[in-house]
Amino acid sequence: MKTALYIAYHKSAPRVEGPSVHPIQVGRACSDTPLPNMIGDDTGTNISSRNEAFNELTALYWAWKNDETSDFLGLLHYRRLLDLTEQPQKGDVERRPNEFFVADWIEHTENWLKANGSDWDIVVPRLHRMGRTVEQNFLARHSDREWRTLSDIIKKDHSEYSISFQLVGKSPDLRIGNLSLMHRSFFDRYCTWLFDILFKLEAAQLPRNNYNINQARYLGHVAERLLTVFIFHEQQNNPSLRLKEVSILNIGDTLVVPYIDRRDQLASEDVNIVCTADRAYLPHAAAMMRSVLDHADPARPINFFFLHSSINSSELNVLRSMVERRLATKFVPINTGRIFKGSYRSISRHASNTTYNKLLLFALFPGLRRILYLDTDLIVLKDICSLYDTDISGAKIAAVPDWIMTRTLTGLTETIDPAVPDLGVYQRDVLGLNEEQIARYFNAGVLLFNFEESSEIERTGKILMGLAKQNRYLFRDQDILNAHFSNNYYSLDPRWNVFNAPQASYGRVPKNLHSRAMQARKDPWIIHFADRDNKPWQSKPVGDAEHYWQALSRTPFFVEVLHRATKPDTRWGSNLQRAVITTGKRLAEKVPTLKSPLLKIYYWSKWRS
Repeated sequence: MKTALYIAYHKSAPRVEGPSVHPIQVGRACSDTPLPNMIGDDTGTNISSRNEAFNELTALYWAWKNDETSDFLGLLHYRRLLDLTEQPQKGDVERRPNEFFVADWIEHTENWLKANGSDWDIVVPRLHRMGRTVEQNFLARHSDREWRTLSDIIKKDHSEYSISFQLVGKSPDLRIGNLSLMHRSFFDRYCTWLFDILFKLEAAQLPRNNYNINQARYLGHVAERLLTVFIFHEQQNNPSLRLKEVSILNIGDTLVVPYIDRRDQLASEDVNIVCTADRAYLPHAAAMMRSVLDHADPARPINFFFLHSSINSSELNVLRSMVERRLATKFVPINTGRIFKGSYRSISRHASNTTYNKLLLFALFPGLRRILYLDTDLIVLKDICSLYDTDISGAKIAAVPDWIMTRTLTGLTETIDPAVPDLGVYQRDVLGLNEEQIARYFNAGVLLFNFEESSEIERTGKILMGLAKQNRYLFRDQDILNAHFSNNYYSLDPRWNVFNAPQASYGRVPKNLHSRAMQARKDPWIIHFADRDNKPWQSKPVGDAEHYWQALSRTPFFVEVLHRATKPDTRWGSNLQRAVITTGKRLAEKVPTLKSPLLKIYYWSKWRS
């Protein structure tokens, strides 16, 4: 038994492909950007040029006319897949998983097709119940002339379906998505019936010049109703029908792994930049991107992959509009959800867990040769393309040393975290670093990943993700990356990541490293506002803040940040709150055993606020 499930794509999206699962680009006859290593619906006998009205049905037509060898044929959508599972189907027809691993779904689907596929004549989504009837739902968005003409065509040329059409039209139940898998005998009969009706409706002389974008896709919407009619008619008239009803996996807003497959490599001249933020850091991400675009070579294409935690689509579109105003620039938001919800948060470091998102790059982008990761609390002052093109001599990762972290080489370095009384001991015993590696300990705010030289990208990603789940790393993703790549990293020009921290913070840095750090501060190419007490959006003077405000002022988020910066701090600024904090510090000094619980209470309160 041979099965072919065709997945319709009209733009770049995560590739879902397997032995029986075949991506196909729809509307390729009208597209200026053919998708690589993918079937096009413009080959053989096709209606590719009519995709605007037929939508994903141009793939269905292509499969009907050109696939002559498959026993079972079906149509899926790059955002909507059939959930071929034997588990009880309950709740909403569309399930929206937090994560979707392509390899797992392919394996499960192929196994199901092999073991159970021939047990069914038709597999379709379960009925979705709407708040109005099928007819009312169509008329609310489309012309009533289309519905009347459709009804007349069925009465005249397919009268045996007339009663089923009327009953479905009066029902609130619809099979959404034009998704199905059918035995060839049913598939041929369905397509013959469906396209005869659609072609006649398309040829009807109706006034369609003023249709909006959604109305112009009327044939695709009509087909959803007709699939419902066809299945209903079979159920009423074919007692031997073997029908399987399943849920739909909607992965439109899901973290899909991998996001860019090896078969979807982007152009070699593209600059691929990844950053990550939650809603609180969205304005700062905009300022960082603005600074990149203002200084980048205008001839180079730039792709921004924005890993975020459930930022709403309207705000993402505001950022997209700003970024894509530059020619040859793409903004690709990827919702990572809460995949790192349970990962470690030190009681003394309360940053968002989105910082772990950089560990996802190995799993998400095996198809990219090189990736530049940039923190969102930095400002770029030089052409980022020159950093992206740096020859890193075959190393797997490139970064700038974190000079302040090297002070552990000059003696005891206490931390305020009770679990790490001496940072140097922690670097040696937990991270496994020797003195030479500590002197090269790098900051994770600017990272150049070289995937072209790595033959085990996915395996590396799994290792790093596993480490993120261990509650032991004080500086979290940064410690994990240093422990893993300590012997295989290239040290970048230090001007590519210059902290705005006060010079006093460098007082205990070894002399030879101190001179390099101070030299870089004289001519920074990237200013990194890494010190939590020296963020430029705070309502106090901060070194190099003018570069941040200059970039932010040219983003849509300027007023929002300005309002926050000038608003009185009601959370931690009152005299009473300062008195409580001061008292707590004095109490911890007198009774050391209270230090840990008092710190937990303090940082828990800050997170809550």
